[in-house]
Amino acid sequence: MEATAHEHQHHHEPLPTSGRALDGVALSATLHCLTGCAIGEITGMIIGTALGFSDLGTIALAVGLAFLFGYTLTSLPLLRAGLALGAVVPIALASDTASIAVMEIVDNAILLAIPGAMDAHLDSVLFWGALSVALVIAGLFAFPLNRWLIARGRGHAAVHETGIHGGPNVRVVGAIAAVAGVFGTAVIVGELVSGGDSAGAGGGHAGMSEEPKAAGGHAAEAEGGQDAVRGLAASEGGLKLELARTQLRRGAPERLSLRIVGSGGRPVRDFEVEHEKRMHLIVVRRDTQNFQHLHPTMAADGTWSTPVTLREPGNYRVFADFKRDGKNSTLASDVAVDGPASWQAIPPATRTARATGGFEVRVSGADSRAGSEAELRFEVTRAGEHVDVEPYLGARGHLVALREGDLAYLHVHPVEGESASGEDAGHGEAESGPIAFATEFPTAGRYRLFLQFKHEGRVQTAAFTREVAR
Repeated sequence: MEATAHEHQHHHEPLPTSGRALDGVALSATLHCLTGCAIGEITGMIIGTALGFSDLGTIALAVGLAFLFGYTLTSLPLLRAGLALGAVVPIALASDTASIAVMEIVDNAILLAIPGAMDAHLDSVLFWGALSVALVIAGLFAFPLNRWLIARGRGHAAVHETGIHGGPNVRVVGAIAAVAGVFGTAVIVGELVSGGDSAGAGGGHAGMSEEPKAAGGHAAEAEGGQDAVRGLAASEGGLKLELARTQLRRGAPERLSLRIVGSGGRPVRDFEVEHEKRMHLIVVRRDTQNFQHLHPTMAADGTWSTPVTLREPGNYRVFADFKRDGKNSTLASDVAVDGPASWQAIPPATRTARATGGFEVRVSGADSRAGSEAELRFEVTRAGEHVDVEPYLGARGHLVALREGDLAYLHVHPVEGESASGEDAGHGEAESGPIAFATEFPTAGRYRLFLQFKHEGRVQTAAFTREVAR
């Protein structure tokens, strides 16, 4: 075997130094290297994303595995031909190091530059589209480097000098790269055209049934309705929501942690108090089931955290609602709970809803029309008797409105000043009269309303569906 390997070293075609022949050798070397990089990069991204690693941790793992698999693909044919490991390692290092380094720099820079790509789930089209196009572009950057090195007897020339060739079929790899490039480009162009929420793109998590789709588009947003909604993206206005983990266990107490970061990835800490809290965290499954309103606490490093238990599988939308520099902001991203999700259709619109504890809530007010602000009033009763609610979050109640489909988060504020009964609103005692909110629905369609009120020290939640006409 050693004799055969030695014979290969003295009987091989000389490397071309120019022209199409050099292009062919450089292309073959690039595709060979790209295969190892792709295997390592994809493996690292899958592991890092599935385990909820930070962007930096995921990238570090992917880069390490890319080098490992790249060197392995080069080394295996040489080892099979009988070369000693001590001779193979320097050849692999000389052949692939520069090429892999360029690919990894370009590839991960592109992934960081594509909005939402690092936050996307494994089941997201954006995740695979961004990764595909990033790897192909990385290969395009590595090709001229490999060509330059080979022409000077360096880089992949170290393998060629052995006369031993192996590895994946370059035609097959080339065809896969071409398909990946077309697929990735289509996904990125589609994201730019649709303006969708990259961080939360995609259907249900692996093993889950398909998520509910939006019932129609929201073209009216282009006519000015966009200002009335928030929470469509993880990044906005120079701020970004970063979740420490994007997967949580079903039915188990978990710690939901996040940061709001600004320029340079530095955590933001200067939040203002709004409705008695500096951060309101809304968690709801994408079919609007399992609504939770949480108030996390912030650590010295800017990390917000709160205990949470998600009892049903599915993809959940996490809304971080806060105020900073006098401006209200809502950023959102997704967490997944594994398991077969039983998605539920949004209930039809009704005037009444029930809350735990035997409460019944009735909503009144003029029919809602897109683009017009109107007042909604909620009357709380139990056993047919009116219930006086207690102050909650600095008002008589709290209302969250989410649009069907994309779960756009609407700005809703309580009607302040006098209560509906004409008396001044109190600050510690139960108050009579309906709970009133000023609302503006930006587009026609269906919205899910979650009213929260307090009685006898306990917060109750009642959910409504609201039909909005054009």
